[in-house]
Amino acid sequence: MIELKNISKQFDIKGKGHKKKRTFVAVNQVNLTWKRGEFISIVGESGCGKSTLAKIIAGLISPSEGSLLLDEVENKINTQAQRARWAKVVQVVPQDPYASLNPVRKIRSSMGDALLYHKMAKRNELDHKIEEMLDLVGLNSKETLNKYPHQLSGGQRQRLVIARALSLDPDFLIADESVSMMDVSLRVGVLDYFKKIASERELGLLFITHDFRIARYISFDGKIAVMYLGNIVEFGDTQEVLSHPLHPYTQSLISAVPLIAGKERRIEEVIPKSFEVGKVYADRQQCPFADRCPFARTDCYEQKPLLKTYNGNGSSSTHQVACHYAEARELIENV
Repeated sequence: MIELKNISKQFDIKGKGHKKKRTFVAVNQVNLTWKRGEFISIVGESGCGKSTLAKIIAGLISPSEGSLLLDEVENKINTQAQRARWAKVVQVVPQDPYASLNPVRKIRSSMGDALLYHKMAKRNELDHKIEEMLDLVGLNSKETLNKYPHQLSGGQRQRLVIARALSLDPDFLIADESVSMMDVSLRVGVLDYFKKIASERELGLLFITHDFRIARYISFDGKIAVMYLGNIVEFGDTQEVLSHPLHPYTQSLISAVPLIAGKERRIEEVIPKSFEVGKVYADRQQCPFADRCPFARTDCYEQKPLLKTYNGNGSSSTHQVACHYAEARELIENV
């Protein structure tokens, strides 16, 4: 089990001219528990901190504050040796598979280097291990091993990076917008591979996306976290959050999802289109969504709401929301 306790990541922004340096908060006091075999989707706009949070969990960058625990033991991931050990616990499937593969090296070399570096196979076992992993994701090893990345289709490259991640036998897998660059016709097939492999190997799957439809498909029986400007503003069982969203931001995102003919929205233009998404700075203590929220009141600008369990309207004990005025507002009605 991986636990995030009050994880924050801050970056200093140098001021222009006579302006003072400010601290930009990319991830802000995130608490999350992720169990092996559990599927969690993190949803939010571009720039909300999803990928930064994923990099912290994967050990690629260190948090500015907070603790990362594995089975209740705190893990410090600062050295190359510590990162190598953590790589056998958590692996990442990147957004762009082509950019993560060396274009001048054949698949045999790209796959083999990782296995040798992490001592997952001896040199005389290498080909057998690679073939085993390629077969697992539905790639013909005999046709694939001696090819270069550009000789594979987008779907094949995506399966290849999944195979490379699985070759280290991790307990947890992070997919960071892993189908956003693919044709729609290929997405469902790759998503099905993620679900199938994660279920068969009892992996914890963390799927980063900006699309609620993909999040629902991946974590239908799992959980969903909605992220806004570095903060998790709503968290709970996927079906409950999508059916009864409590935070105005979650409601606005769901209301923006295209609907089939014969339905209309009750709440339209929840977020003013003219409003530009800003940044959260360390010296601001208000609700991060207050400037865009049509329901904001005075205390929303004076005190940041904490993520707490919502007990109204029969919500389960796992449904949490960070809002002073959380309410299950009806977004859609049949006509």
